[in-house]
Amino acid sequence: MDAVRIEKFQAMKRYRKRRQLLPNLVRYLAAVLSLGLFLSCPLWLPRARSFLELFLSVSLPGVAAAVSGPKCLFVLGNVIVLVLVGESKLSRTSSRPAADIYEEYVKRKANNEWQAEGRDNKEGLVEKEEEEEEEEEKGSSEIDKKAEDFIARINWERRLEERRLLSRE
Repeated sequence: MDAVRIEKFQAMKRYRKRRQLLPNLVRYLAAVLSLGLFLSCPLWLPRARSFLELFLSVSLPGVAAAVSGPKCLFVLGNVIVLVLVGESKLSRTSSRPAADIYEEYVKRKANNEWQAEGRDNKEGLVEKEEEEEEEEEKGSSEIDKKAEDFIARINWERRLEERRLLSRE
């Protein structure tokens, strides 16, 4: 048994060495490239500086004006909202199967306990299912209430903003 463990250990050691070859190679190539750029700095630095000055003085103000315009900010805001909504939907769908698996586990465990005690597990399951349905109804009514509160708050904010705009004109 010890010979097998030693052979396994040696094989793992060889495997690790092979896996470390590529990261080490990348690291050495990056170091050589950095050293080459540093040593050739007097050749390319003056051109890069003049290009950067030109870009910052000519191109950047035009780009900044276009990006800070109301249409661009509106589109950017909508893109952010869409990304957040998509993320929230993905997080909901990924968390539900875990909850379903847990509920199934709890039901199976309850079934095993009922069978071990020699009781009729159908009555217990019916009662548990009724309780779960009541909890789901409470949960859905809470979600509906939160949604209605959110919609009311948004409508109130819109009316307030509309009044502000009308009072300015």
